[in-house]
Amino acid sequence: MEAWGTIFFYILPYIDQLPIYNAANGDSMTLTGINYVMTVYLCPSDASSVTPAGGCGVMVAQAVQRQNMASCNYAANVMAFNPRYTRNMVQAFPDGTSNTVVLAERFRNCSPTSGGCTLPAWAWNASKNGGDPWASPTFGATQASAYGPNGGTINGLLNSNGAEVDYSGVTFQVGPSIQNCNWYVTQGPHNSSMQVGVGDGTVRGVSTSLSMATWIAVCNPADGVQPGGDWNQ
Repeated sequence: MEAWGTIFFYILPYIDQLPIYNAANGDSMTLTGINYVMTVYLCPSDASSVTPAGGCGVMVAQAVQRQNMASCNYAANVMAFNPRYTRNMVQAFPDGTSNTVVLAERFRNCSPTSGGCTLPAWAWNASKNGGDPWASPTFGATQASAYGPNGGTINGLLNSNGAEVDYSGVTFQVGPSIQNCNWYVTQGPHNSSMQVGVGDGTVRGVSTSLSMATWIAVCNPADGVQPGGDWNQ
């Protein structure tokens, strides 16, 4: 049977959630409402969902975003988990698993006082449901339009208007308020660093002192560019 879902949907059987995986009947978007809030996908330090939103981020409940889908505090790097290819990790990460960010933190509700917002949900599948990639628990690209990773373009990837993406030199955010959250990038709720999952199975904190060049290098697993020395500090 063909299945539609996110990486967080596909790993459910491996985190003791096979009944929820089976209940979807091959479509993660059927899993709506408070009953499908997954605490394992939430960061207890993120207070964004209970902070009054200044922009468009009206939550259905504390951990349920506006489309009635359960929230997610983690985003998968689409350039690492490329949905267009089936390859093992050695083939997919030629720059090295220890040099590839596969997951990053993200606010449940990034809703600044002006502009748009992002309220990611762990089961939201933009590929099937056409658009609103900002509800998808991903970063680095969208299924409908190709975006570069947080903070800049990658290999000339274009947005839906055919223009290269440039987010004014912002890599990611550390501890912003919901009103000052930059919805184009990922962000961690901690004051000193954003937590990322690396392809070798480790978790590390990255601070905003990480250079743009290094962040781009570790977000793209196949560009042939090794990260700077600040990656291993």
